[in-house]
Amino acid sequence: MGSGPHGALRLLLLLLAPLSRVAAGCPAPCHCAGTLVDCGRRGLTWASLPAAFPPGTTELVLTGNNLTALPPGLLDGLPALRAAHLGANPWRCDCRLLPLRGWLAGRPERAPYRELRCASPPALQGRVLPYLAEQELRAACSPGALCRGALAVQLVLLGLGLLHALLLGLLLSRLRNLRSRNRAAPDLSLRALLEAEAAEVSTSSAEQPISD
Repeated sequence: MGSGPHGALRLLLLLLAPLSRVAAGCPAPCHCAGTLVDCGRRGLTWASLPAAFPPGTTELVLTGNNLTALPPGLLDGLPALRAAHLGANPWRCDCRLLPLRGWLAGRPERAPYRELRCASPPALQGRVLPYLAEQELRAACSPGALCRGALAVQLVLLGLGLLHALLLGLLLSRLRNLRSRNRAAPDLSLRALLEAEAAEVSTSSAEQPISD
């Protein structure tokens, strides 16, 4: 191996090569051929879907699985992706499908995705996914995991807001009490001095002898 800058660069490339192969590796249980990643008909669900795909993927096949939705950002994280085959999946058209609907809306052509139809809920069954409005997906959102999570976050924020208001009220009440005590303290001291002086005068008068 050469010395100098070229040797150091060659060594760095050798060290980084295994990492790059791992990052760009074909995810199980898919089959990869060049930039095509085939994960079709493997019984994949939301839970068993690979968390990431090679960043250079240009064609992704997810046909014929048991997918009801895709994790947010899964397709957006593939900048080279030109086509995604998503048919023959039981898509549930509710709020969890908003990321996929957003990705489809950014495609130059929607015709290749006309086979994507809603399997549920009943109100949207058979509808073509790319042509659904965002409001329809939000309206069909049942209290599933994502929706319950959003509701839980809102409730937590509301609870924190109420707790903040309660603590602020207690603090203001404490400050008012302290101010009232500070204002009353001089009056009490003056009153105590006057009472002590009056008591001293009374004692002095009582001690003086009565002259005949």
